[in-house]
Amino acid sequence: MYNIDIMIPQQKRKHADFEWLNKNIHKLQAKHSGKFIAVVNKQVNLGKTAIEAYQKSKDQFPDQEPLMDVIPSRECLLL
Repeated sequence: MYNIDIMIPQQKRKHADFEWLNKNIHKLQAKHSGKFIAVVNKQVNLGKTAIEAYQKSKDQFPDQEPLMDVIPSRECLLL
C-alpha cells in the first residue's frame, strides 16, 4: 500500500480522483455508460473518445494530467 503522506501533490490528487471515481462509478454508469472520462480534482469531463475527454479536461486544467478511464456499460462483465 502507498503512504499517501510522501506522495507528491500530483500523485495525491490522482489518488484522490481515483478513490472518488471508484465511489461514484455506478452513478456515472447510469447516465454515461460507454463514454470516456477524464477526472481532475473530482471534475468530470466526458467524451465519445478518449481524446475528446482528455482535451476538455486539459482546457479546464492545463497544468494537470487527468485520470482517464472508460465508463463500462451495464452489461459489462469483469472477471
